[in-house]
Amino acid sequence: MTTSSSSAPSPQPERVRAAEESRRLALTLLAAAIILGGALRFFHLGASDLAPDEAASWAAAAAPGVAEVVRRQAVLNPGKLAAYELLLHGWIGLFGSGVLAMRTLSALLGIVAIVLIYWTAGEVLALDEQHEQAIDSTDYAAAVTALIAAVSLTMVRYTREARMYPLLMVAALAQTALVLRSHRRGGLANYAGVSLFTALSIAANFSAIFLVAAQGLWLLLSREGRRYGWAWKPLAALAAGVIVLLPFFGVAIANSAVALHQGDLNWISPPAWWSPFSFFNRGTGTLPFPLLLMLAAWGVIAQWRRLRDALVFALFWMYGPVLLLFVMSLAVTPLLVERYALSSFVPFFFLAALGISNIPSAPIRAGALALAVLLSFAHTAAFLIKPPSRQWTHAVAHIQTYSSAATIVVAPPHGANLLRYYLPPEGRYVASEFTPDACARSELLLLWDHALEEPGGKQVDKCLASFHRVLFSEKDVRILIR
Repeated sequence: MTTSSSSAPSPQPERVRAAEESRRLALTLLAAAIILGGALRFFHLGASDLAPDEAASWAAAAAPGVAEVVRRQAVLNPGKLAAYELLLHGWIGLFGSGVLAMRTLSALLGIVAIVLIYWTAGEVLALDEQHEQAIDSTDYAAAVTALIAAVSLTMVRYTREARMYPLLMVAALAQTALVLRSHRRGGLANYAGVSLFTALSIAANFSAIFLVAAQGLWLLLSREGRRYGWAWKPLAALAAGVIVLLPFFGVAIANSAVALHQGDLNWISPPAWWSPFSFFNRGTGTLPFPLLLMLAAWGVIAQWRRLRDALVFALFWMYGPVLLLFVMSLAVTPLLVERYALSSFVPFFFLAALGISNIPSAPIRAGALALAVLLSFAHTAAFLIKPPSRQWTHAVAHIQTYSSAATIVVAPPHGANLLRYYLPPEGRYVASEFTPDACARSELLLLWDHALEEPGGKQVDKCLASFHRVLFSEKDVRILIR
């Protein structure tokens, strides 16, 4: 009698097969994120008029030379450096200064950000490689993070404007991924990348300094941050990115002080004590937020023992900039708005993605993902399908009907750039920022938004007494004639 012995099949092929299937699923989700995110970012992209802030970026970027771009930017966008305006200057040279053309640059940067979110989420999870986190879970969670971010209103809204925030987001994501990569692996190229993208993100908008500060605190205070001693190399790379900009800070800070004195940030309300907690509700929407919050809490609870280091970094990234903005809001001037901590939404989505990936049942996991995406998509779609605002185009049409040549004073003053954008170059029109002298010389007065409530509102009200007839009124734009 013969007996045959057989050994148990090795689990390795099954593990490899599962990892390959998960990788394909992750890439499918990433492709869906790019397609859906791209559709939301380009939907009716040029339908609405430029906003006054966009017009300020155009007025700087449309200057004839690089030096003039930098000079104009310091006046028109105080408290920032000219990284975005220089990029837009080159873009205008290639594709023109139409509304759709300028916003296309932002939308494309937004699509790049979706891919960078996937990469950065993977780098966060790699902090816990030593805990043998499964490759399939890592890829899936990173792809889900990108998909949720792709359809979230906050991420979509600011990539549809011809402003610096999409560039800030791209630079901040690349910088964050390289901070983590250099911390784990070292390498001169990684450290150089940290310095480069630190400088670029701060040059896009000074609010990036709060992200850099949160990363420095993580390196100094967390268990993972101090694993390799005091992590002086990543800290030095962060510091180098700040130091290289020091020669430009003097003028920018002086311009910021002038802007604060003039009330340029008066539109930001002082924060309440609960504002750091409601920050993510405001940014993600009333319907998606409760679900995302529950999923994020479950992600932290379910994975704390296995992914503690990744979770600690995500919490530093999520709340570090928000709390620092809150402190600055209390100590100096209100600053706690979503656009100044855009990248902090990414770790929130990352925690929600972990929550989804740790739902044991595959059908329930798919349902949770679908519901999170659908609620976020619906919230964004409701914003996008609103009738486009064309009040500035209509206002200019009425001005042209009134006269082929006119002097117009605009209050608040920064609305003048927008009027100049839409006024035809062939007409003999002069649009001036509001001053009492400009009011006395002008035939028409354009009041925009809360002009009478802005600093200098009393002077505007006094000027208003000289204009007795309404030529045009739509939403928050009025044109009056003497």
